Amino acid sequence: MRYDEKAKKINIDYRELVAIAKRGISAPDSFEDEAGSLERPRRALLDTEGKEYHDTPLAYEFSSGGYNFLLSGEATLDLSEEEILIFRGTEKQSPTAEQKSIARAEGFILGFMLRELRQLEYVKICYYYLSFVIGEKSKSEERVSKTQLKRFLTRCTRAAEKYAAPEIERVTERLPSMRSMPFPYPKTREGQSEFIRSAYRVLARGGKLYASAPTGTGKTVSALFPALRALGDGRVEKVFYFTPKGTTALAARDCVNLMCEHGAKIKAAILSSKDALCKNGRLCKSSKRLCPTSLSRLADATLSLYKSGEAVVTRELCGKVAAEYSVCPHELLLTYSELCDLVVLDINYLFDPTAYLRRYFDEGGKYALLVDEAHNLSERVREAYSATLSAEELSAPSSVEILGPLSPTKKAAEASARVFYEILYPLVKEELREDKNSRMVGATHTSQLPERLYTLIDELVSLAEGELRDTVRAKDNEAEARAEYLRSYLAKLRQFAYVLARFDDAYEMFVFFEDGKISAKLFCLDTSPVIRERLSKGHSALLFSATLSPLDYYRAILGGDRSDEILEVDSPFDPSQLSITVMDKISTRYSEREDTLAAVCRAIAATVSARRGNYMIFSPSFAYSEALARIFSSKYPKIKVLSQRRDMSAKEKREFLGEFEKEDKSYLVAFCVMGGIYAEGIDLAGDSLIGAVIVGIGLPTLSYEREAIAAYYDEKYEEGKQYAYVYPGINRVFQAAGRVIRREDDRGVIVLIDDRFDDPIYKKSLPKLYSGVKFIPSAKELRAELDEFWKSAEDA
Repeated sequence: MRYDEKAKKINIDYRELVAIAKRGISAPDSFEDEAGSLERPRRALLDTEGKEYHDTPLAYEFSSGGYNFLLSGEATLDLSEEEILIFRGTEKQSPTAEQKSIARAEGFILGFMLRELRQLEYVKICYYYLSFVIGEKSKSEERVSKTQLKRFLTRCTRAAEKYAAPEIERVTERLPSMRSMPFPYPKTREGQSEFIRSAYRVLARGGKLYASAPTGTGKTVSALFPALRALGDGRVEKVFYFTPKGTTALAARDCVNLMCEHGAKIKAAILSSKDALCKNGRLCKSSKRLCPTSLSRLADATLSLYKSGEAVVTRELCGKVAAEYSVCPHELLLTYSELCDLVVLDINYLFDPTAYLRRYFDEGGKYALLVDEAHNLSERVREAYSATLSAEELSAPSSVEILGPLSPTKKAAEASARVFYEILYPLVKEELREDKNSRMVGATHTSQLPERLYTLIDELVSLAEGELRDTVRAKDNEAEARAEYLRSYLAKLRQFAYVLARFDDAYEMFVFFEDGKISAKLFCLDTSPVIRERLSKGHSALLFSATLSPLDYYRAILGGDRSDEILEVDSPFDPSQLSITVMDKISTRYSEREDTLAAVCRAIAATVSARRGNYMIFSPSFAYSEALARIFSSKYPKIKVLSQRRDMSAKEKREFLGEFEKEDKSYLVAFCVMGGIYAEGIDLAGDSLIGAVIVGIGLPTLSYEREAIAAYYDEKYEEGKQYAYVYPGINRVFQAAGRVIRREDDRGVIVLIDDRFDDPIYKKSLPKLYSGVKFIPSAKELRAELDEFWKSAEDA
């Protein structure tokens, strides 16, 4: 829906009109269709049926609720019979009721426009459903009278007219305010202006920008300000701000509120998961009749949110309005987001095939996509686009009593598991060895999948889906429990089937055998094709982080190429505020860690003794961290020591961080783990944290998967070791070190301990912020260096 201010008309596409009229009906639970997969079978089908067809543009002007609309669309018409052909692709064997409903609604809208164009009494609509799974089609057709068509259009337009006023306000008030809004701070920081200019250029023009913006740059406002200006200038249609954690979403909220205080009129929403929003959980997935909420007042609730006066709608406000109107809070927030200029959301909503937002990213749009904390994106995508499956998981239904003896899935499960074993065992047989517990174990990997594996999984998915459909229709008391189990079983199968369908030269399959049990892991080696594909759903993209270094590496793994821009933003802090030193005479390799623990403790003591305050010590593992804390505590018993433990609760984490807020002016040394919960995403400004010691180079654990990544990138770029180990490891170091300087007036020290930091590979990886790094050979010289730093800080 787009308001044309000059023509005083609201332009609306027929698909959008249907979506508005049918708001509140959730899309079916399935994976995304493959891009471009419908057009080829559509043409092939029409060729085989001998149809003479053409795509005809249709338009119809009408008024409703005092607003003028221009409805448009393109219909595939059979020239010989003047019938409309509607095509739908499905990843199931047969179309769902929801797919049929939407296809029929779109057919009626196109049918009405054709009827108006040619003054027909009846319109024939033919529906084709093309299965991507089995390559077959189903077909249905109907003749619809002009009265039926008119009645349906009227229902749709009455729904659409409710959203006309917000759209007119967007064009006449909100966009002009964003076009002219000032920067919401008195001045920009050093490096920030370059970031903003580069971001606007790329976001407006199209393309991708990869930016490393150190802490203190003001990266949230540096990304949002140019994106919303580009929106105001008409260069993009909507802004999406993707974040992996809630704290970043709150920073975006505060930034929008600040812009509004300076004259901008912005409507934004922070999306939350259904589980977080709705106290009824996923009852609607089980059966819509079990959910006590209604969708009949969804439009009224949406407009109530719109008129609330809040620039940023959060789940708390949404929940309150949803309760008032007795509507689903999750659907309410999603619907409200369609009226917004900015949507803040988790990165899964674009990059996870099981969670992405179909209403925005099925077809995409002229969107500005902002990805914060982009250094985490590759691993998140790798996890989402990999899948594991074991013979035990396949056979599980065979022992589930609630399915009953007649269950087709239960009957097939055991046999499917045996076939799965027969397919995989020959691949791993030659790698089997006896371990120290006399068990046969082994692993192998391959880039060539057995054809039988595809057939096996597809057939089992189809069988379980058919049983699920029958179970949902059943009326007995245990039907709901059976359906819930089948959904859970299907979720695992579908994930595996989805990755199986994508499997190409960017993947490897691992086969693991342990004591008679066998499993397969489809592992995504190269995330760049997936990320590139998902980013193509927008007009432009900005991927940024405080630690996106080395930039060439991140551009390569995050879907970019050499035509995409990279930018390393200068730190706004005076270099004299931060001391960075490297203890390059101590080895922390696994084989030498025990021998160098005492030397590491001396380096920590030298760091802490130079100035009273709070410090964090980051180690490569829990075991090493615990050993280091034990030795340090025994040597320096008067210093308060904290230790990060595995699986700390939210309360324990709050209490741990609360120790840093106390103002007792004593020593506090906290032993933490690199890559853990305290290594990123926490903000300890001022004297809350004045130093960090990072022990080791953060290397990921040696594994079959990491070795496969190394082999892949050795062949692709001749940088296998760097892509699999060095760059991911050094980013953990940068993240941990980034806890120290958080505000303009902060001062602090970073001490890196490992002889490998002197290696040219690591020196080349250091960002600009580390240009003044000093290499120190001993704890005594480290103490002298830090004494001088803190004396200079006091004199400044």
